Amino acid sequence: MSSDSYQEKIIAFNGEVLYFRLTIARLTDGETDRTSELLFRRMAFKEITGRFETKSEGKASINRGTSNMEIMCCSSATDARTGMLVPCILLKQYKKKRSSFRYALLIVHSSNNLEPHMEFKLQYELKDNVTLLKGPTVLWSNEETVYFTSLKIGKVLSVPIQLPSVQLIGELQGKGIVILGARKCMAEEHGDAQSDQVVWGNEFVGYCLETEKTFNAAQFLPHAYSSVVTCMFIDTAEELDNQLKSTMVAATTKNQLIWFEGGIPKDVCQLPFEGPQKIEKATTGREDGLFIVTFDCGYVCSVWKEGWKVASSWQGIQSLHIDDFVHCGTDQILLLFETSNTEDIFKNYTVTDLFEITYSSNVEKCEDVNDDSAVQDNRLLTVQALEARLQSGLASLQELQQQLEVKDRVLSQSSMALTSLIQGKECALSKAEEEGLVSLWEEETCAEISNGEVLSVAKDLPEFVEKVWQRVVDDSWVVGVKLTESACLSLDDVSLSLLMDQDICTAPAVIQSQSNVLQFSKSPFSGSFPQCQTEPLAKKTRLASEKSGGDSGTSYIEESFSEFHRSRTQTVTTVTDLSPLLAFSNLNCSVMLHATINTFHKGSLRAGLPVVFQCSRVSLNLEDISLGKYYPKLLNNSKLATEDASEDVFALIAVSRKWSFQIHSHNHTLGDLNEWLLGQMQCQRVGVNPDYLLLNNQGASGVILFNWKIKSAFEGTLHIQCSNQAILLKCLHSLSGILPPSCEIKYLKLGRKKDLADSLASALEKELLMLRDSISSLVNKTDTDFTMRVRTENLRPTSTASSLDAKAQLQHYREEFALDQELSSLGMSSEVDGGVCKQVIKNLSAVQIDVDRVAWELCKSYSLFMDP
Repeated sequence: MSSDSYQEKIIAFNGEVLYFRLTIARLTDGETDRTSELLFRRMAFKEITGRFETKSEGKASINRGTSNMEIMCCSSATDARTGMLVPCILLKQYKKKRSSFRYALLIVHSSNNLEPHMEFKLQYELKDNVTLLKGPTVLWSNEETVYFTSLKIGKVLSVPIQLPSVQLIGELQGKGIVILGARKCMAEEHGDAQSDQVVWGNEFVGYCLETEKTFNAAQFLPHAYSSVVTCMFIDTAEELDNQLKSTMVAATTKNQLIWFEGGIPKDVCQLPFEGPQKIEKATTGREDGLFIVTFDCGYVCSVWKEGWKVASSWQGIQSLHIDDFVHCGTDQILLLFETSNTEDIFKNYTVTDLFEITYSSNVEKCEDVNDDSAVQDNRLLTVQALEARLQSGLASLQELQQQLEVKDRVLSQSSMALTSLIQGKECALSKAEEEGLVSLWEEETCAEISNGEVLSVAKDLPEFVEKVWQRVVDDSWVVGVKLTESACLSLDDVSLSLLMDQDICTAPAVIQSQSNVLQFSKSPFSGSFPQCQTEPLAKKTRLASEKSGGDSGTSYIEESFSEFHRSRTQTVTTVTDLSPLLAFSNLNCSVMLHATINTFHKGSLRAGLPVVFQCSRVSLNLEDISLGKYYPKLLNNSKLATEDASEDVFALIAVSRKWSFQIHSHNHTLGDLNEWLLGQMQCQRVGVNPDYLLLNNQGASGVILFNWKIKSAFEGTLHIQCSNQAILLKCLHSLSGILPPSCEIKYLKLGRKKDLADSLASALEKELLMLRDSISSLVNKTDTDFTMRVRTENLRPTSTASSLDAKAQLQHYREEFALDQELSSLGMSSEVDGGVCKQVIKNLSAVQIDVDRVAWELCKSYSLFMDP
């Protein structure tokens, strides 16, 4: 017998790999009979070694006389006798003349026994279009006809429809085995010359083996795609209300992967290779999984289901398999690459899910990981590290619990102290040291404040409050305080808070709210949200910046505040959610005014001193709300020009957000947008200030205030005050329809205090982290350099203390002690590399510049109202 040849096949089954090897013996002169050997192995992937290792194996000898034998295909299918999924292998046996072909289906059991399941003969040879499905049932196509057979059927049958192109042979839940394909369509068969089938000349049809019925497959794929689809994969298919709802993926001859829902194309992805042949799905640990597309000539690519983009692609692939090889509960992809080593098919492979799991046979390891002692040491170190992390986590949890307890205790004491302050009572607070707190104020400032200079009664303050009012706008409760001119000149950082009465709850509760300061000048808009300039360039004065309009980037100054300085009346508002407060039938609250004494105050109070006092009391009940007592009257009659109407405007501003858009046209004049607002948008002029237009056609939640400021015939700024972004988008869409095509619309950032404060906090945090990391890197590098220098200097005595007498040992210890002192001195005076230090300073300076810029903007926004 001469040298033998062999054939190999692989399938993935239950997280393992089944490897089949058919050894084909060659006949020599004088031999009339020969035996082939079928070897099969169960191989499992080991994460520790990163290799596939053999769990069990078996073999069978097949006496085939002078016939030739090949492995046709192998796959897993459900055994109808037991209902279990079993691996199957289909063998082909034929004579040299190829006049007839015998096919044998074998089942591999868990006991590593091969069971001959069935045999059938054909007068023609099967190609690669063979499918094994439940039964097991063997299906194939030949000359536009699909054939099938199984042990239960006992003979070869054919599907009663002609399908020149078969795109899918598979199983559907509730329908069993189905066949989907395309065929030519004639007008006389349908009787409707305008139907999709007749128009495109092809129709997509399906056939169900169990019901032996043909059905219209347009519910999976439109007829227009039937002639260009090469392969497909049905993701989901279920019948609801006698209608089949399906999602599927199809690859076309145009190298496109198309996602269909209910027979309608939803998304398209361009594939990187030509000739798609097969589509599979891998349910990985990321998003909704992957679709794997196999091409001709060993090309493979993967596409994310979420996002519908190509995730990765590979070349030179011998075979591809999908299963849970690492036993983590999700699928991975096994890619076996082509290799010149014919003895080991697992010479070059990759196991990956394109997310967290990736193993490759090409990774070179510096030590033998198969060594048992090394594995045990690694496990021990891993357990110790996990125990240390667990202990550290428990300690951090206990510390957080203690901090929460301190926080609750301090908040409770602060609430009681605030209540006592309002009632004129004394309240003793625990010292910060007793609670383990660290003051964020300067020690000198803390000492001054603790001396009792914070005002506790309202009679010590001048008359700062002119009027207190309240409104209910949609689901918000707005309380406003109109300040006098003396308050505007004496107070900074003004805000409001609402304190519920003690009879409502056991402890007085501060209602969560958002406070804002509004100026009362020509336009109630101009001070709703303080804007800020960007930081001026070097050698540019502020006067020059104001003359140029203050427009730099997307931040800007709307107008000078000379109007405000002529009328320094301000209104402070606070807004809170109304829904939680409706649980109380009658709600009584104290309105607390918080401020800081500024340098313009002419009284005896020290500048910078924070003060808080009760300026009024307000009540709210369901009956008044239902009767519309606090509803803004301006929404019913925009022509009102009373003081109540001004308060209504302030309330609408407080519950809304401001957007500003710069509109610029290069080739056409803009015209007056007020005509569009009054006409098409059906806005109404506000009687308090006719420069502003009110849009109120969808209730209080959809109120919009407009202000159009013309800078030139080609440029202007549109200010919009609105709380509903959906309505805002509709207005902008309508606006884009009336503007010239060449018009540019740019959103202008307003730079509110809250946003700037958040930006400053983020910038400071970034600076601290940069400083910490830089110092740590310098220290680590210095320690490393010092250690390497000590190691290179062989300063230690070579003799050991045990080999010396008592006197020599004492001298030896003295020398070691002196050497340790010298090394410690060297370590304390270690030098830092100049290049490294320069880079650290450069990085830190860049971060500090950002911090200074944000701090400058925030400071500017606080001082806008008080600039002379």
